[in-house]
Amino acid sequence: MKSCSHQLKPASDTKKRLKQINRPPITRFSAFFSSAWGWNPQAICLTLAVFIFTACTTTEAITATAVPPITIPPITETAIVENTAVPNDTPAALEATNGPVEAILIQEPGPGSRLSSPLVVRGEADSTFEQNLVVRLVDADGTQLGLTAVTIAAEMGQRGPFEATLPFTVSGEQQAFIQVFATSPRDGGVTHLNAVGVMLTDGVAAIRPSLPDTTERIRITQPALAANISGGVVQVTGEGVASFEQTLLVELLDEDGTVLASQPVIVNAPDLGQPGAFSAELPYSVATANPGRIVVRDVSPAFGGDIHLASVEVTLSP
Repeated sequence: MKSCSHQLKPASDTKKRLKQINRPPITRFSAFFSSAWGWNPQAICLTLAVFIFTACTTTEAITATAVPPITIPPITETAIVENTAVPNDTPAALEATNGPVEAILIQEPGPGSRLSSPLVVRGEADSTFEQNLVVRLVDADGTQLGLTAVTIAAEMGQRGPFEATLPFTVSGEQQAFIQVFATSPRDGGVTHLNAVGVMLTDGVAAIRPSLPDTTERIRITQPALAANISGGVVQVTGEGVASFEQTLLVELLDEDGTVLASQPVIVNAPDLGQPGAFSAELPYSVATANPGRIVVRDVSPAFGGDIHLASVEVTLSP
């Protein structure tokens, strides 16, 4: 018989190997790295424990501070003008109220629109004398660039739409205001006015939407229409929005449109561009009873003209 090449190992070696096999897995793991590379098994285990704890803690932190998804609003079809220096004396839209609707509402163009010639103005207005309105275009210095008359498309005494086309000539771009107003048949004075700041261009036009609010910007609550004023002092109260430093100008005019008295007033509003109450006392002197007009103006600091104007016809008595 051939001799067996494998020698039987002593029983003591066999017991030692069985003892190693029966060790717990972590003990065998430590023994392997200790014998193979000379690493410290206790240090390895400690490092692994720290790593696992850090990973779990980081995951929890990330989950706790997850950023909510960003909601992107839909893009409208309206052309948007770049952020250029455009006169915009019209304050931000007022909060919805139950006040009266703006007597002359400019629906197009909106504030900050870029307009090429000829420009088109659209809106709706309360009834005026013979349903007539005037549309005027002025630059930032107050120079008149264009003027045209337009008729409200409604029966006498009824509110209705209006539309006017106004050509102009500019080179490059130029700041301007569009004023739409009604006049008195008695003296030709302005009885109500609304305006919008725009940019005139010889290039491509871009129309911005009008403000969503349609509430009357200046409302005179006292005196009432056709009131008979006497005693040499007229008390004026109302509600309004001021474009510059919360200030409106209150004036008392005689039958010829001459200013008898004027007084700047501060609008008592919670913040700039918001509606608030105002009041004024205007002294006057007349020898006989005559027609008069109380006017409240929102004057633009940009060109010295009116952004908004409201009035009430009265009788002035001694």
